[in-house]
Amino acid sequence: MLMRKSTDSTKIPGEIMKSISQLSRYLLATLSLSSVLGIIAPSVLAVTFSTPEGVAGTPRTQTGGGASRSNGQCLVGQENLEAIRPILPNFERVLTVSGRPSFFVSLPETTAQTATFSLQDRRGETHYRSEVDLPEQGGIVQVTLPDEHPELALGEDYSWYFEVHCVSAFDPNNPTIEGTVYRLPIEDALAEQLEAAETAVDLAQVYGEYGIWYDALATLADAQHRQPDNEIIAENWAELLTSVGLEDLSQQSLNFE
Repeated sequence: MLMRKSTDSTKIPGEIMKSISQLSRYLLATLSLSSVLGIIAPSVLAVTFSTPEGVAGTPRTQTGGGASRSNGQCLVGQENLEAIRPILPNFERVLTVSGRPSFFVSLPETTAQTATFSLQDRRGETHYRSEVDLPEQGGIVQVTLPDEHPELALGEDYSWYFEVHCVSAFDPNNPTIEGTVYRLPIEDALAEQLEAAETAVDLAQVYGEYGIWYDALATLADAQHRQPDNEIIAENWAELLTSVGLEDLSQQSLNFE
């Protein structure tokens, strides 16, 4: 009597087993790569600025875009004073939700050593004033209201001024630029999205989508200070500036306090 050779119906042929093994290794490698990329680049959307509701069609006056007054002799290699610029979108009312925001100014190479930053409320009363040391090589200068100073009032318009001491402090011929800031309360929808943000880039994206310029810019500036070699942060910084027509400033060096 012939005996049939028993077969195990659960056994997988070698060729199929080899294919499964290769697929498993591929999926594992893909998963590992995705995990690594998630750490390095958790955000793929570019940080851009959306015009906040209620400020469209209210551009800043031209004098706010560049330096006013006429003495620019301390600005090396500059033919006009437009080289000193507030880093702002071109609107009368520029928003923050921070009680002590940071302000940014683009400055050319200069022989001036100091400048005066001042912040005034709508009644013209000085809320804050400080002297700022200037980098000789120029670049982007940051001024932040200190922790010990009173916060900006909610719903209040402020104007700020940056006067470069080409002659001497408070000389009427010093080149001066100006900007505005308005503090909003943090609404529930915004608070939820800020709470859900996992990285600085995520945080800046939320601020940008809500048209909150000062906080979007300061978040990326701080991230660059902490991670100067992070290309993703640098790219999003450039994207944010480009979204408001300031792409020519995206490669300027950041000078931190």
